[in-house]
Amino acid sequence: MAVAVVGEPEPFRTDFASPHYARVRLVGAGLYATSVLGVALAAAMWWWASESRHEVAALQENVARVQQQASRLRDELRGVGFSPDDSAAVDALAKRVAALNQILEAKAFSWTGLLNDLEAAVPRKVSVSSIRPDLKTKTLTLDGVALTLQDVTALMTALQESGRFADVFLQQQKSTEDNRTEFTIQCTYRGRA
Repeated sequence: MAVAVVGEPEPFRTDFASPHYARVRLVGAGLYATSVLGVALAAAMWWWASESRHEVAALQENVARVQQQASRLRDELRGVGFSPDDSAAVDALAKRVAALNQILEAKAFSWTGLLNDLEAAVPRKVSVSSIRPDLKTKTLTLDGVALTLQDVTALMTALQESGRFADVFLQQQKSTEDNRTEFTIQCTYRGRA
């Protein structure tokens, strides 16, 4: 069977105002925007992966350095006869270090400075009978006797205003048989700057 073309072929015609053409343009624009967004996301993911690789490399270098230092420290400890893997020995060493730190803190504490600062702040009608420092918290507990409660208040005010003591607090006070006032004051000693 043979097909015969009769007449001239029709020329190509399109109607740019047709709804079909508008939909095709809209779909094309959407595909173009999706492509651009995909390329931007791919670039962002590549940059993020590159940054993550740099961070991972830096962290791995730090881990390797710390492991080398730990290994070197273990070798040095074994060299002096201490086993870092023995938890009882580690606990005993920690207790000894804490005790040595307390001794160093006690040696560094200036009793002369404290007594001079107290002498400058204690009024004439007040007698301090005991001083109990807590070197860890830098708090002092002062026990004493005053002629009146107003003298205790004057002591507390003088301590606070001296600048050497802070958080001055009257823990307790009571009257004695001879009408004097026994007191216990707690405060923080700042010392000399």
